[in-house]
Amino acid sequence: MARTHFKNSFLANLSLSASIFALCVIALGAFTRLIDAGLGCPDWPGCYGHIIVPAHDSVTSLIVYKAWAEMIHRYFVGGLSILILTIIVLIFGKKSLRFRSNIIFAICLIALLSYQIMLGQWTVTLKLLPIIVTQHLLGGYLILSILWLIFLNNSLNQKKSHVKNILPWAVLGLIFLLLQITLGAWTSTNYASLSCTDFPLCVNDQAMHWHFKEAFNLFSPAGINYEGGVLPAIIRQTIQMLHRLGALILIFYWLVFFAMANLKLKHRPDLLKIIYIILGLLCVQLSLGISNVIFQLPLIIALSHTVVAALLLISSVTLIFRGAV
Repeated sequence: MARTHFKNSFLANLSLSASIFALCVIALGAFTRLIDAGLGCPDWPGCYGHIIVPAHDSVTSLIVYKAWAEMIHRYFVGGLSILILTIIVLIFGKKSLRFRSNIIFAICLIALLSYQIMLGQWTVTLKLLPIIVTQHLLGGYLILSILWLIFLNNSLNQKKSHVKNILPWAVLGLIFLLLQITLGAWTSTNYASLSCTDFPLCVNDQAMHWHFKEAFNLFSPAGINYEGGVLPAIIRQTIQMLHRLGALILIFYWLVFFAMANLKLKHRPDLLKIIYIILGLLCVQLSLGISNVIFQLPLIIALSHTVVAALLLISSVTLIFRGAV
């Protein structure tokens, strides 16, 4: 039994390390996008046919700092892929780790990693097509979530009684959060973050005109270079304002959920603590979102906005996992 615990502990530690690594990859992806370096290397997987950024005098169109930002992100993705493959091999290779939940998580990782690699290639070859880049961003968040679930599933913490009465509401909160992250990804990939210069309204002294159909055209034509965005400003404003509206709905829901959980989870202070963390992160995220508008998307605040979204996701996943066991 002690040997089995050691193996589970090793897998848990490896998954925790991979989760941290995945968070770094998400942050590096956001950094690359924010400095408009998504096409810093116009080919894939190399950079102008090289595995490292070539000398500037050999490629006249090369912008060195953008190319290095893109390649460093790719190197980190490669390192994360090795960690993920190691986790998969461990789960399938060790009998003590081949239980149903671990196998399901491993299969999810295989599918996500395979699709994520294809999306990474298409992101470059299709010149930042929004529907592809949005899926690529979401894929990173989903991989992080699965790695975190493997960590939780193989940690040696004592399991407690499940709480059916609040679990469906927590799942609904996670769905709202994923929808909001998707809206944020769509806002970013269409370069709509700075389309509204005022707060709380888009342009405080003008009426808002909504263009829902045009704002969510998922089948944009391929072949166009989407770096910097191609949608008219008025359509980007619809995307930005829907993202803000989504944030208000999400915060309102979690406040109501907290009030309900505070009454029903007095016997589970561990779950209440996670809900407090989620509320704290939501407050931080709201402040960062407002700061992005007021200060015109400074790099450190925009990066923090992406990272906090990831922390919110794994906190929500933890709440559901701990409440279900």
